[in-house]
Amino acid sequence: MDSRRNMEYLSSNQYMRLSDTEKEQYIQNLLDEISDDELFSVPEGDESEQVADGVVESDVEDPDYTIDNAQVDEADYEESDNESDAADDSEEINLRAAEFVARDSTIWSSHPRLARQTRQQNILRRRSGSARSTTMMSIVNTYKCFMTQEMVDTIVRYTNKKAEATYAELNAKHPEAEPKPWKKVTLSEMYAFIGVLIMTGANRSNAECAPDLWSVENCPLYRASMGINRFQAILRFIRFDDGNTRAQRLVTDKAAPISELWTMMNYNFEQSYNPSEYLTVDEQLFPYRGRTRFTQYIPSKPAKYGIKVWWVCDAKNAYPLHGQIYTGQAPTGRETNQGERVVKDLVSRFHGNVTMDNFFTSLNLLESLSSMKLTAVGTLRKNKPYIPKMLAHKDRAERSSTFGFRPNISICSYVPKKNKAVILLSSMHDDDHIGESGKPEMIEFYNKTKGGVDVMDQLLGEYTCQRMTKRWPLSLFFNMIDLTALAAYIIYYENNPNIRCTNTKRKRFLRQLAKELSMPIIEERSVNQQVMRNFNTKIAVASFISTALQGSADNRPPTSAAAGAKPKKQQVEAIFSATSMTNTEDERVTCAEYVSAQYAYSILQIHLHVIFVKIMIDFFIHIDQNSSNPANIFIKNLVQSTYNEAN
Repeated sequence: MDSRRNMEYLSSNQYMRLSDTEKEQYIQNLLDEISDDELFSVPEGDESEQVADGVVESDVEDPDYTIDNAQVDEADYEESDNESDAADDSEEINLRAAEFVARDSTIWSSHPRLARQTRQQNILRRRSGSARSTTMMSIVNTYKCFMTQEMVDTIVRYTNKKAEATYAELNAKHPEAEPKPWKKVTLSEMYAFIGVLIMTGANRSNAECAPDLWSVENCPLYRASMGINRFQAILRFIRFDDGNTRAQRLVTDKAAPISELWTMMNYNFEQSYNPSEYLTVDEQLFPYRGRTRFTQYIPSKPAKYGIKVWWVCDAKNAYPLHGQIYTGQAPTGRETNQGERVVKDLVSRFHGNVTMDNFFTSLNLLESLSSMKLTAVGTLRKNKPYIPKMLAHKDRAERSSTFGFRPNISICSYVPKKNKAVILLSSMHDDDHIGESGKPEMIEFYNKTKGGVDVMDQLLGEYTCQRMTKRWPLSLFFNMIDLTALAAYIIYYENNPNIRCTNTKRKRFLRQLAKELSMPIIEERSVNQQVMRNFNTKIAVASFISTALQGSADNRPPTSAAAGAKPKKQQVEAIFSATSMTNTEDERVTCAEYVSAQYAYSILQIHLHVIFVKIMIDFFIHIDQNSSNPANIFIKNLVQSTYNEAN
């Protein structure tokens, strides 16, 4: 009998597990069997049976035995038919036992698919990491890749427009008073304003009020960059869009006051970094309890109230790639399949694998992402109709795993502890491999890549510059400053891997960034005689520019006793000029962080000299009145020698 006679017929699931070569061979065998007209072959040989005229001849001579009068035992045929039916039934039972059927009739096979190479979606065609255009950049230039001059110029333009309109209205209401002009904000001044905010976050003093920040006991960068009144004025008038056209844009976009700037920031994020093959999609709740049209309440978040932003981040270093502000329910009504829509919007321009939680994951989403050359891994809610009842069952042994497989999609149910089952859906994994920890490889991969957005949110909250405000666009602008500073930090250290890693590396980076953003305006203020007349401002500027006090001292007109100046004032000025400030230029260049102790020591040193001069003057006056006393003459000589040593 031909071997094709005994060929085993395969079910659809068994056929899907065959390779392409095996599938072609199987189809060819079926075609050969159908086209074969003979079920039995006649062997050739000298002693073979001969069939002629309906008579079968054999070696046994029996003339009465012919094909006509041969008796057929029907019992033998009935027995063989029963055996074949039983075999078919057992095979069907085994196939059904190897499958899980969900409530919506979705069939999952318990047998993994054939192992194959890494999916094409998870193979990157270019180098991941910072873009080549960001290499060999300083800290401030790296930051300006994200907070570009175009963005700052937009802020400056709308801020000046708002301030000028407010001042014009104020002057119109008080025509009898002298008109008050508005000094326009410049590009360098706005960068200095951002630098001041970054420094408040690095020093964790963002919650302090402005008068405390500008006190002499605090960091000198604030007083060196701008006055307190100027800071509060910019904070009052800062705007990010055209107020004249805002009402029209609010009809279709609830985040219109900040949307233009937010779109620019997203574009800069994508252009400056090539993500790795692992992405994370999740939500960020930016803390804000003010009045908005889309404030969210999420009790599981630490802040509970705030503005929700959907984010896709790099799972390896928490780099923010693209963010989408959630503005609440659309005017058309409640949105269905919101999670699927958000994921498609965020990851449509990337390649690799997407890790997400059970708010986003669905079977339809994974099938759609496969067509977009993306794989996905995510947890599932147990009420989904395509989950088999056996996989959602909790009464299983601890640390046990059950798998189901469909073409290009796998499902896993893992019991980490009693009465708790975790269900994952993956289009990246196609086997039931168990890792070294005893957990499925699918679970281990999810735990490794799920925290991209959460880590980003944690880093933002550590050194945030957020200040108390009733205007939600300004609050979101604070969040944008934190985001751009974090992105610059990641890019800078990606390009400079040889920098020593310490626990305060990010704090030192932010402080250095704040100083470099403020240096242009500090240099402008150092040559402004009206600004340098203030004693505290002069000291603060000198802590960043060592020649500031020397230049101001050279430009000061000479004083003399003959001109009628008091001796005490002359001595104080002489001491201040001689001990104005130590040269900190080398420290400013070599140190990555400003040490405020040096500034405090210099202030203390000047105050001690002033007190010492006052004591000496009092002694001189007393001794001049009693110059005949030998003891007074001795004290006078002693004080004079001490004064000479101090100078």
